[in-house]
Amino acid sequence: MGADLKGFMTESVSLSRKFSVPWQISFSFQSICPITVFLAAAFAIAIFFVWSRTEMVRLEYQISRMERQVRDLRQEEQRMRLEVASLRSPQRIEAVASNDLGMSRPKPGQIVIVR
Repeated sequence: MGADLKGFMTESVSLSRKFSVPWQISFSFQSICPITVFLAAAFAIAIFFVWSRTEMVRLEYQISRMERQVRDLRQEEQRMRLEVASLRSPQRIEAVASNDLGMSRPKPGQIVIVR
């Protein structure tokens, strides 16, 4: 059994010599560390770039909503100004006083001047 194993080991060594790769890969901490740092930095930059773009799109939508809200509020303000102007109209006040409240213009004898 020991001879079988010995033969297998020599056979695998001779096969590895026949089919050896022309270049060797050797990794050490000193050679991997800069690559890892570079890849981590590149990944962080890519994540920051994607985040900044999505944040920009989100803010553009928010600005658009706020501009629409400002436009709507300005229209509401204009409508309310027109309503106030129409409610302050002397003709309207007289019509409400006579029709809704049953008031009438005073007769000359009903006017009293107070000094």
